[in-house]
Amino acid sequence: DLERRRRVHGIFSEERSRNADQFADERRARFLSLKLEGILESPLNVLVTCTPGRSGPGILGKTSIRNVEIYSSCLAVENFWLAARAEGLGVGWVSILRNEALAEIFSIPAETIPLAYLCVGYVRNFPDQPVLATKGWARRLPPRTLLHFDSWHGNQSAGDALINAIENPEIWHELFPDEDPGER
Repeated sequence: DLERRRRVHGIFSEERSRNADQFADERRARFLSLKLEGILESPLNVLVTCTPGRSGPGILGKTSIRNVEIYSSCLAVENFWLAARAEGLGVGWVSILRNEALAEIFSIPAETIPLAYLCVGYVRNFPDQPVLATKGWARRLPPRTLLHFDSWHGNQSAGDALINAIENPEIWHELFPDEDPGER
């Protein structure tokens, strides 16, 4: 429904302006130059929701992890994204939206959470590097700073072999032989 998309795009535009206000000068200009949505251009928009408790109180894992349904729904979004990519489709997650506005636009009941607004469509190409990195907004963190072994401040040398393998472009060439290892 084009009218709903226009309303969602309006919410995005308002939120983008509000987000831009938290940055100064060059960072603000860089933020405003980023393409962060395809709401009106993409052939398909998907709104993923989650209704915690929908299956009753006996949810596997919920006694230990209160938000397990939300996490499971996020994993479903990731699986959708990976499947779309395998089929040559691009997916963009529009995170600069207000849930209460989405709930109003789509008549979503109060107990249901708008979780992900996705823009899906064919793309000309998939970039070799994350777009936010190439645009100078953010950079990919090295695995060495993200992986922990045995405990948060555990024996980092215990994981050195794994981290060295992850950081070695040759391992990726073995997995993806048609790509130049220098592209990773």
